[in-house]
Amino acid sequence: MGIKSNKQTIPALLLALLLLLFTQQPQAMAHTKLLLATPDIASEIESWPTSITLEFDEELQNLGDEKANFVVVNNAVGDQVSETDEQISGNTITVTLSANEVKGPVLVFYHVVSSDGHPVEGEYKFTYGVGEVTAQGVEDNKEAEYPIGIYLASAIFIISGLFFAIYSYRRRNR
Repeated sequence: MGIKSNKQTIPALLLALLLLLFTQQPQAMAHTKLLLATPDIASEIESWPTSITLEFDEELQNLGDEKANFVVVNNAVGDQVSETDEQISGNTITVTLSANEVKGPVLVFYHVVSSDGHPVEGEYKFTYGVGEVTAQGVEDNKEAEYPIGIYLASAIFIISGLFFAIYSYRRRNR
């Protein structure tokens, strides 16, 4: 009787595990998002700022690595104009900018670690003055909001495991 109850318990546990997986909202799905940037996203400014400040919807984590969170700013000809002195305070990161005489589009790239421990990268542009020079190597990075590959691989893995469990269960009961 103990063996038969174990055979009945395994499929019930698998079913309970599957229900738990599909009903729980995973934390890794909600990465931090950029809320506010100074200078503003896609803005046109006349005077060069002394710093860039980015505010996110979650607190940023410092993983002990001084470069876990950073901001890189490139002027219109691709020269880096940001220092390496990022300051993190809660959900805000600020970086000092060096002097810049080149007018045109400015690219701000950021890499931060969200409260769930996952790194998040992004970029935005603003324009300094009215320059004719265009930023080099600046492309719109449209990443998928939800990584479909991870979902597809997870679904295949779960369904394969379920079929294997059912097949094994039926084979033992013959």
